[in-house]
Amino acid sequence: MDNVYWLSISQKPNTEMRSIVLLFLLFLSFAITAQNGREVRIDSLESALTLAEHDTTRVNIMSELARSYGGVDSLKCFEYGFKAIALSKKNNYLRGMADANINVAGGYLDYFDSDNAIKHFLIGNNFADKLIAKDSSARNMKIWLRGNYNLGVAHGYQGNVEKEIEIIAMTIPIAQQMGDKIFVANANASLAIKYGNLSLFNRAYEMFKISQKQYEEVGTPEDMLYHSLSFTSCLFELDSLEQMKSVLDIAKVNLDKIPNSFYQGPYYGELGLYYGKIGQYKKALKALDQSYDFCKKNKTNYYIKLLYQRYADIYEKMGDFNNAKTYTIKYINFNDTNHTSDEIVGSYYRLANYEAGLNNYKRAYDYLKGYVSARDTLRVVKLDHSMQQLEMQYKTANKEKEILLLKNEKNESALALEKRKSQSYLLGTIASILALLLFIGFYGYNSKLRKARKKEIQQKTEVSKLKQEQENKVFSAMIEGQEKERKRLAIDLHDGLGGRLSGISLNLSKLDKDEPKEYPKVQLQKVMKDLDDSLTELRSIARNMMPETLVKFGLQAALKDYCSSMTGSGTKVTLQFYGSDQGISLNQQVTMYRVIQELINNAIKHADASEVLVQYMREGNKVDITVEDNGVGFSKENNIKKEGGMGLSNLRTRVAYLKGDLEFHSEKNEGTTVNVQITVDAA
Repeated sequence: MDNVYWLSISQKPNTEMRSIVLLFLLFLSFAITAQNGREVRIDSLESALTLAEHDTTRVNIMSELARSYGGVDSLKCFEYGFKAIALSKKNNYLRGMADANINVAGGYLDYFDSDNAIKHFLIGNNFADKLIAKDSSARNMKIWLRGNYNLGVAHGYQGNVEKEIEIIAMTIPIAQQMGDKIFVANANASLAIKYGNLSLFNRAYEMFKISQKQYEEVGTPEDMLYHSLSFTSCLFELDSLEQMKSVLDIAKVNLDKIPNSFYQGPYYGELGLYYGKIGQYKKALKALDQSYDFCKKNKTNYYIKLLYQRYADIYEKMGDFNNAKTYTIKYINFNDTNHTSDEIVGSYYRLANYEAGLNNYKRAYDYLKGYVSARDTLRVVKLDHSMQQLEMQYKTANKEKEILLLKNEKNESALALEKRKSQSYLLGTIASILALLLFIGFYGYNSKLRKARKKEIQQKTEVSKLKQEQENKVFSAMIEGQEKERKRLAIDLHDGLGGRLSGISLNLSKLDKDEPKEYPKVQLQKVMKDLDDSLTELRSIARNMMPETLVKFGLQAALKDYCSSMTGSGTKVTLQFYGSDQGISLNQQVTMYRVIQELINNAIKHADASEVLVQYMREGNKVDITVEDNGVGFSKENNIKKEGGMGLSNLRTRVAYLKGDLEFHSEKNEGTTVNVQITVDAA
């Protein structure tokens, strides 16, 4: 490809395997680009630099040298880049200042220095905006496209994938107007990968289908290989195995066109993943062996780390815990700095299961302790990071409000000053004719104006005060809700899961201490049952935090699952779902789910209801939710007391977020009916 664009993958927890595959493929694309005549190009540019007579020519050559040395020789990259910037400033050469700053930013991005990369991308893009305002030729538009596209990539390096998607999506229509088809294909493929990293696999699938058609039109076999191997990861997550095999077949056709291709190792790695998924374990191991042999021979060590994990998964499915353990230990001990806390926690847990499967219960217990310790550490780190983000967002919001208030005050003062000047000029012109009359009129006018202005200021102050009070109430309710959820989660983990794991620990310690001569089948069955119960309770806690069914299948499936789980020997929860949840955003569906969940819990825990009826009715953009129970109810006097409760306050906050209304109808000993009317964004 003539144009080189810096690409990135922003990794997320629990997407380890997918991110490793895609990140490796992107690094591989850099290596291929480096093989395609880079050294020849650098030699040619340096020769041309010695012969250049004009400063603008020297700037263009040095800027291109900075770009060519990116990812290969950082000293040369920055040396030529900063020389090009200095010479451009000296000659006030606009194109050179844009191109050189963008290429220096690319050099920083090659070495993962995203802060300096963003700094120089912003400088270069500012010059590029001025450049295309004067001359929007294709040559200048390509600089603008490259600068903006890679600014998005730099934000992705910092974990702001949403910003990355927003900026990259902005460049695509411009590239389409220019007819730069390969840029459009690369950008659409990049967006597909980003959506995959956000677990938006259906959206990623749509983008991959678009970019596949574009690559089929203008892409090289290397482009098709890169795209196909990226696409297979998305199809694997969607369990679309038939299509995954067809895409792998496309990759094989293009792989055969390129002898000794760098993509040979990843291709067989993805083929092994496919065979493992459909249960053909011998074929899976054979494919992984082919991938390992190629990667080891070509020193692509980063991908070997992934292969260790896949070997362990296949052997685990085959029941060969010895080999599964061996490859997991190789994975943990892999000599790089890319192990995340999630990877370490998951590896400890898998090793504990393997040792238990091999009847090495002492080692299983040790690994289980390591798993619990690492998981607790990870939870504290994530909680601290979340709190810091919330604090930063809160401070930023307050700062923006203060700035906006100062701007409004400044504008109002300037406007009032202009009015006074105009009035003074007018009064000065006619004062000599009707001095006394106009003086009285001017005085009366100013008096009325002051009163009106004073009244207007008082009204604005009162409105502002009311808005601030309302915002404080909403913020307090949100904070209280978060604290309540944290306390509930802490109690569930401490009293429930913590107690079970402590019991398991004691049973295993006792079993190890007693050293039974016969196989302790009964004791081990009890320990395994306790482990299963602990896992069930952990899944229940995770489901309460973010219901997986809702994310995958929508609100109706999630409510059906939750109502079934709340139906027991003493309680029956019935769901009647009329209409559809299509077109309603995920945030709105989650909030509706939390409202209904809170109402059901109140009916069962506080109203002692034996029957609960949940109705969901949607017509257009109006949704009516009714939760009716046969519990003890409450009188109007008690209803006033309930208004101050944190539970009802949180309910009202969530319903207000959904642009809805909340009503309670109840009589003592005659049950309670709660009606929620919501206006959703989609019709």
